[in-house]
Amino acid sequence: MSRNLLRVLYVDDETVLLDLAKMFLERTLEFSVDVTESAVDALEILSRKKFDAIVSDYQMPVMNGIEFLIHVREKLGNIPFILFTGKGREEVVIKAIDSGVDFYLQKGGDAKSQFAELAHKIKKSVEQNIAIKTLEENENRMRLILDGAKEGHWDVNFQSGEIYISPRVWEMLGYLHEEMHKIRKFDWKTLVHPDEMQMAEEKLQEYYSGKHDFFSMELRLSTKNGGWKWTFVRGKVVEYDNDDNPIRFVGTVTDISEQKKAEAELQLVKKDWEVIFRAIGNPIFILDPEHTIIDANDAVLSLTGKPLNEIIGLKCWNLFHDPKASSFAPGCPMETMKKSGRTESAVMKVEAMDRIFIVSCTPVFNDDGNIARIIHIATDITENQKLEQDLKENRDYLDQIFSSVKEGIVIVDANTHEILDVNPAAALMIGAKKEEIIHQVCHNFICPNEKGKCPITDLNQADDDAERELCTVNGNRIPIIKYVVPFTHKGRECLLETFIDNSERKKTLDELIAAYERIKESEEELRAQYQELTVLKNSLEDNERKLRAIIETTPDVIWDLSPDGTFTYLSPQSYDILGYRPEEKIGSKLVDLVKPEHREEIIKAIKKGMLGRTGLLTFDIPCIHKDGREIILNIRSSPLIDDDNNIIGFRGVSQDVTEKEKILSDLREQKYQSELLIEQKDIFLNQLAHDLRTPLTPIIGMGPLLLQGITDPDARELVEIFLKSVEYLHKLAEDILMYADLNRTWILDSFENYDMSDLISDAIDANLYLAEQKEVFIENAALPGIMARVSKPYARVVFRNLINNAVKYSPPKGKVSIKVYLSGQDIVVSISDEGIGIPPESIDKIWNELFIGSSSRMDPFSKGFGLPIVKKIVELHDGRIEAFSEGSMKGATFTVYLPRTDKDT
Repeated sequence: MSRNLLRVLYVDDETVLLDLAKMFLERTLEFSVDVTESAVDALEILSRKKFDAIVSDYQMPVMNGIEFLIHVREKLGNIPFILFTGKGREEVVIKAIDSGVDFYLQKGGDAKSQFAELAHKIKKSVEQNIAIKTLEENENRMRLILDGAKEGHWDVNFQSGEIYISPRVWEMLGYLHEEMHKIRKFDWKTLVHPDEMQMAEEKLQEYYSGKHDFFSMELRLSTKNGGWKWTFVRGKVVEYDNDDNPIRFVGTVTDISEQKKAEAELQLVKKDWEVIFRAIGNPIFILDPEHTIIDANDAVLSLTGKPLNEIIGLKCWNLFHDPKASSFAPGCPMETMKKSGRTESAVMKVEAMDRIFIVSCTPVFNDDGNIARIIHIATDITENQKLEQDLKENRDYLDQIFSSVKEGIVIVDANTHEILDVNPAAALMIGAKKEEIIHQVCHNFICPNEKGKCPITDLNQADDDAERELCTVNGNRIPIIKYVVPFTHKGRECLLETFIDNSERKKTLDELIAAYERIKESEEELRAQYQELTVLKNSLEDNERKLRAIIETTPDVIWDLSPDGTFTYLSPQSYDILGYRPEEKIGSKLVDLVKPEHREEIIKAIKKGMLGRTGLLTFDIPCIHKDGREIILNIRSSPLIDDDNNIIGFRGVSQDVTEKEKILSDLREQKYQSELLIEQKDIFLNQLAHDLRTPLTPIIGMGPLLLQGITDPDARELVEIFLKSVEYLHKLAEDILMYADLNRTWILDSFENYDMSDLISDAIDANLYLAEQKEVFIENAALPGIMARVSKPYARVVFRNLINNAVKYSPPKGKVSIKVYLSGQDIVVSISDEGIGIPPESIDKIWNELFIGSSSRMDPFSKGFGLPIVKKIVELHDGRIEAFSEGSMKGATFTVYLPRTDKDT
């Protein structure tokens, strides 16, 4: 039996109505129905078996339906309960509702409509019960999440007046755990700071009037010690009555005291920034991305001589460059910054002021990652530029001196004593060319001291106008007045040695060259980034063209709706499906395409999508083609949500399913006709069996009397043949009746626990005479003590039939083997013979009614109902049966699997 069926217990003292209801409900293939005539018996069934819903009559002996309902509510809680009765008195209805009935349905009228309504009520009550349980689970889960997230929550019921405040809220307000249990009912207004009370009430009224999707407000709440704590309160009405009045209001409370403290500190920082901004000596602008001046500091006002109100709103280039210009100046660092997204600087000459500035532009981004403001800082480097020019001129001057002075100059590495440079005067004095001197070690070359005895680096002497000697390449030594100055050049420790006079060599400064190199590197990096952006832009444009090609070639209609259901986009396929070109319907509403009787449905679907916010919404809706014919569209839609979690519209796809719906309708009609034929077949078989059994019963009873009066052997043989045929017909009628009953309803007797070895022994005894006639040995290997919960009369039918077949189709002096054992969760009964076997082509057909096999296997008295009856009874015991045979004349094995009742056996 399918586990997806709704399990229903139906209680009614009218047996005929029980059978009719069970037959109708189970025929829908949606229900599994157990029936009983007594509410007392129903309570016993409920104590050992679970159901999804209960259907009960009202007026029954011993215990009526209301009393039964009260017992059910006490023991089983909110299981769906439907009162199905002929009593329509108002007091019965009121009492049933007060006792917790889910639906009240009155008997009478058309049976088919009545039971269809009953099926609908059962499904609806089960769906409601599942929804309520799911809601309760979600609420509990949400409370656990909120508690885990350290957020408090509250729940107000306006009907009952109850107010629930979570422990986390009381903890925020300084209450101890044990003090929370003492807080029962209170007025929430006593918690709110008086200064916020009026605004809180106004915010509530705005929310109730629909002005906001949520109630939200920052409130100061009273703490236990008399202080106030800043909180953020947010809530939403989740339940309304029929008059659209709020019933239940739930929400959260977040402790924002630290946030408020941070905001206060931020205000102080903002004030500090304002003071610094105004007072800093460099001219600073605040610009928007279009070069418009938003603010300027006092240095700008001093530099331009203009008041702030005349500067705000101007373009920066109108103030610093040309007042009549309509665009930024060449080399503007702000334009470079827009592309790089980081601070950019440039040296710019302002002709109007005859000044040179280093202009630095720094972006300020908004929450979306876009540039919202630019901080424009101008540093006046006019004097620095003059100094740098002077420095360059001085360097050229010193180089000229170094090359032209008559005093010798040598530069030596202080650690390696390698000669790094010499001037022409020194080279002349040494007697060698400059290139022959450089890279030589000064020891024993130009200096007479040996390695390790350098007066400066080794002996720590100072050469201040000291008398020294200079070695020449020809071996001479020239007395000199030597002056040595240690210095560092490019991170290298050096000695500046001068002969005769004390000349100080300037240090070469390469800052500007290094800066130039860095700017050059940045330029290359910007070029590479620009190329990457160009490639990305081309890729995006290519993807956009591909996407548009897909939209324009798909057979379905793709559309966008505004929140009120107005078309803002339609793909060209609207002409093929609806007969309208996109421009004919853009600006009109979706409901205009829908048949009038279904427009309310589409409006509800749009509202449902706005409430759901996420997920795919799918439904079929009849629409009107431009030519007036009706078509059915399958609509799949999802809401479009902006960054602020607001619904800005819907996007969806519509497919024409008119032909598909027609095919489905035809299939449903064919299914209904098939079920009707099966039902008519069962009725025919039942009537046929009754008609056969009625005349045959007295014939069988008179058969022995008829034989007593016949002495002629031939006549007696004919009568015996006649009586055997009558007995066959009678057994056929019994099998037909049993099979029809098993197909129609559950008619097994009450279940009890029986030892399987006893049932097998009983079946062997019933077939012992036939086995002795054929000299067939029956081997019984059934293990004792294996208990199964079965209906004993029908279990006998199963095993007697299977053992009878095994003996009947075994060869003379053959063997039948019977085993009973446990396997996993099953009780297994295996019956094997050495008989004629089952052909492979027949192994799956033997369970079909009226199937009697091949002529080699055919029993002249076989009726084709035995194995179908066995299979049906096993399945009604929640079991299964399997047949196995290697082929003709190779025997057969039938295996029955029944559920275990004692898992520890």
